[in-house]
Amino acid sequence: MPDTSEEASAATLASLAATSLSLTAMSPPEQGDAISGLTIAVAGVGPAAVPSLGVVSPEQVGEGDAWAVAVDGESGWYVLCSQDCDIVAGPDDEPTVSVAPLVLVDSQRWNDLRQNAYSARWYAYPGEKFVVPEGMALAVDLAWTTSVLKGSLQTPSVQGVRPFTGPQRLAFGEWLAARNGRAPFPDDVVRSVLDPCYAVRKRLLSSYRKAADKQQMASIDARAVGAAVRWFAHSDSRNVTILGQITGASLHSASFITDDGTVDTVLLEQGRSRLEAKVLAQMERDTPGSGFNVQTHLADLSQVPASQFQKFALLIR
Repeated sequence: MPDTSEEASAATLASLAATSLSLTAMSPPEQGDAISGLTIAVAGVGPAAVPSLGVVSPEQVGEGDAWAVAVDGESGWYVLCSQDCDIVAGPDDEPTVSVAPLVLVDSQRWNDLRQNAYSARWYAYPGEKFVVPEGMALAVDLAWTTSVLKGSLQTPSVQGVRPFTGPQRLAFGEWLAARNGRAPFPDDVVRSVLDPCYAVRKRLLSSYRKAADKQQMASIDARAVGAAVRWFAHSDSRNVTILGQITGASLHSASFITDDGTVDTVLLEQGRSRLEAKVLAQMERDTPGSGFNVQTHLADLSQVPASQFQKFALLIR
């Protein structure tokens, strides 16, 4: 579990959601909604403990004894992970919904999750409708996903918040699906290509954020990374292609839009080229002579033919 701030007790975050409503007033609940008033169910066998949740297994438990405990998540908030159709289905068809807790991560980690799409466990969650300690942000943690009976959602004490926009909800649903359906890249591809590529992107994204905080212009390769909203990968034998998705809004934020409103393609290509060179250099440092080659691309997905894009997998590991 990520490090947390002592100031952010469960009671603090649960009481300071700016616009929480009775869940029944949200009509109907949707995937990605945040809910308070629930608990995490944790089970184990033998004297096993989960220190990151503050859970200690019951005393005098034998090696083969099964046990289960309920514990509040650190924020007091949970996110609906079930699909919309399953949420609204009758209890005879779908008696439960799946939820995962919201946890606190530092802001740099949150930005990394949001733009690098690296983690299959944590998802950067919008925090505008919550009061969160300075320097911290909220993330969904799928390690502690649990099922809750639908009748629990009708309890008056259960409150809900809907922070996602339509496109954000779609992206969250895609990430949930990709967690279990993502491409199983071979270990040598991960070690020799994807890990070095991630390390470079992480450094450049941090540089991009620091420059933005100081209202300064970041390096061209850092801006290229900052312009990507999601990353995808495709492996073909010893050749690996990394695709960064860009949008008009992200290009504008990264200062790749000229005064006349067009994309500075020359500058963007320079940033992409320098990014690729740094990835290749990192690969050689990490796994010299691996024999892998990498190509990087930055593209608006609306301009990529489906026949090409269908080969790519959302880059989360």
